[in-house]
Amino acid sequence: MRKLMFLALLALAGSIGIDAAPAGLTLRVPGLSQPVDILRDRWGLNHIFAQSESDLFFAQGYTAARDRLFQFELWRRQATGTVADMLGRKELKRDIGTRLHMFRGNLKTELNWYHPHGEAIITAYVRGVNAYIEEALKAPASLPVEFKLLGIKPAPWTPDIVISRHNALLANIDEEVKMAQAVRLLGADKVKDVVYFQGGDPNITPDPTIDLTLIQSSILELYDAFRRPVAFAPGAAAEEPSALELSQRGQDIGSNNWVVSGRLTGSGYPMMMNDPHRTQSAPSLRYWVHLVAPGWNVIGGGEPMLPGVSIGHNDYGAWGLTIFGSDTEDLYVYDTNPANPNQYKYRGAWEDMRVVKDTIPVKGEAAVAVELKYTRHGPVLSEDTGHHKAYALRAAWMETGSAPYLASLRMDQAKTWEEFAEACKFSRIPSENMVWADRQGHIGYQAVAITPLRPNWSGLVPVPGDGRYEWDGFLPISALPHAADPVKGYIVTANNYLFPPDYPYKEAQHYTGADPFRAARISEVLGSGRLHTVADMMRLQNDNVSLPARSLVPLLRSAGLDIDRAPAPAGASADAGRRSVGARSDRDRTSAEMQPDIVNKASRTLLAWNYSR
Repeated sequence: MRKLMFLALLALAGSIGIDAAPAGLTLRVPGLSQPVDILRDRWGLNHIFAQSESDLFFAQGYTAARDRLFQFELWRRQATGTVADMLGRKELKRDIGTRLHMFRGNLKTELNWYHPHGEAIITAYVRGVNAYIEEALKAPASLPVEFKLLGIKPAPWTPDIVISRHNALLANIDEEVKMAQAVRLLGADKVKDVVYFQGGDPNITPDPTIDLTLIQSSILELYDAFRRPVAFAPGAAAEEPSALELSQRGQDIGSNNWVVSGRLTGSGYPMMMNDPHRTQSAPSLRYWVHLVAPGWNVIGGGEPMLPGVSIGHNDYGAWGLTIFGSDTEDLYVYDTNPANPNQYKYRGAWEDMRVVKDTIPVKGEAAVAVELKYTRHGPVLSEDTGHHKAYALRAAWMETGSAPYLASLRMDQAKTWEEFAEACKFSRIPSENMVWADRQGHIGYQAVAITPLRPNWSGLVPVPGDGRYEWDGFLPISALPHAADPVKGYIVTANNYLFPPDYPYKEAQHYTGADPFRAARISEVLGSGRLHTVADMMRLQNDNVSLPARSLVPLLRSAGLDIDRAPAPAGASADAGRRSVGARSDRDRTSAEMQPDIVNKASRTLLAWNYSR
């Protein structure tokens, strides 16, 4: 039985040199084996000092829940499919989708994938979360205001909540449906004229047995509901994305990281820089923490509901991440038995779907009974009984070890590049570019992802589920792009396409990535021949030079376009609209507004000209 031990919280007032005395607080918390000290600095960052690994992660769970209780409750409901119990029937499809996509494998094997002590670490973390929830429920009037507004209370956690996939940056099933619709309307050749496929010339012609007129966005209704952020809007479910939102190329909005050898720095030591671009929200997606115990001394950021640190440094090295890109999903189309819709044809015979019966609570109503169906490939997303069709998802992220970011627990203890690269072999989701720099002077890069091998199709369009299109296992992570101590002295990733032209595993490739301009600009600066400082790296993170504008602006000027004139602000003279359009995208300059508009207009004109020929 766990003893009643102490969490000693020391709030450090101000900074060094300020005379205000630290404010100390001792909490009696059941569940610890020994006392734990927590120093909370002026930025609200908890520095946790424990005498055992178990107590360390118990304290991390306790303090994170203490700081972000409503965020924890929202995560719990998304992970367990109980949002409708809070917001009513409008969230029922979300909950059905969540339960349909839950991990249903061996939990012990799953937890121990992320760290040799994974089960113990995650269990200790969950006990810490629950210790604070139990404490908070003793004074319900002091719960965060969101609980009162919604009429709810926080509920206990279990380890399977931590390994939920609902927060993952997933792959391309929506793109498969859109691609199939585009091919039906335009034909494969014209789609290839419009869409830039990197890494080769993939086959996007669907199997002739698939009726493309039946491939509709509604097939993904449950999947999209499961993936959509929770919105606290009155009335109906959250609105669909606007036309403007749908027009944005997601791969053009992303993250940057780079590592620089000490040969190129003023200090002689390597540097690691990372700015992962994720949605700004309140409370924040990220949560900073410092974890210290025997075998652990790591500081950095991660998602507050997960133990460990996903971006940060320890005594030996620092690491960061950007999205690499990986096609981890496929939409399978089945013929179903007219006499029994719970059977689908596979290799010439009828095969039974697995059916899981479940009940979903709904606020203000009776609970709703649902049937969750699965083929050998994965969850059945939609059924078309009129045409005797079923549609299922095969998702690599439903495999063991695919909970987002949790394999960072292994990285947190890496002492060398070799140990870090070994830890990367367990990082399956999201697909990331992991970079490393250490105190011994080494830098390295390893792409990580769970990557299906598709021997006879591109993965870009739906395929029949009759047995002719099967994955041939997964590519070893060590076979993904990687580098260590390159001669040029730096490594850059910015969501750009990183498969080399001669990459040998063509069946593992994806075909889309961000435009290369961010990576090219970073490389331009790092390869300039000068020695770099931390201040230089900070400036580069905020660099606003636009390489497309650098080329496009002179071209448009030479063509006689008056691109230096922008619309004048309301009430100003016409001359107020004249600006110098350059290669920088300053937020306060009219030219920054003009450049994207010019590029978009030029693109539309070229496309219109191409298809009018």
